[in-house]
Amino acid sequence: MNKELLFAIAVLVAGILCLIKVYLDRKGEKLSGVVSGFVNSDGYDFAVIRFQYNGQELEARAANAEGRKGKHAEGDRVDIVYRPGKAKYVNIVGDNYDIYIAVAITICGLALVILRLIK
Repeated sequence: MNKELLFAIAVLVAGILCLIKVYLDRKGEKLSGVVSGFVNSDGYDFAVIRFQYNGQELEARAANAEGRKGKHAEGDRVDIVYRPGKAKYVNIVGDNYDIYIAVAITICGLALVILRLIK
């Protein structure tokens, strides 16, 4: 196998792994919460969401772009997906940016593999 085909396969696998992550991020408890503040991470302000789960009040940082400052204000009610196994983060419902990226990477990888195979 040449390096170009290996690279194409690597891009395809990366895209598939991204799609799996997107799927898993959407599997969880769908809850309602309130933006309780913002925390800076890598130069971006992400919402901190306060919500109830199994009778406990919890707070977690929004992990997706929908949670960036400017999209929501402190006190806004938001729908979230909470995965107890990933308790530090929640996903705010309505952001599909990660899906677009995962699909684009997968399509690019598939196209590169096909081009390398027919070449």
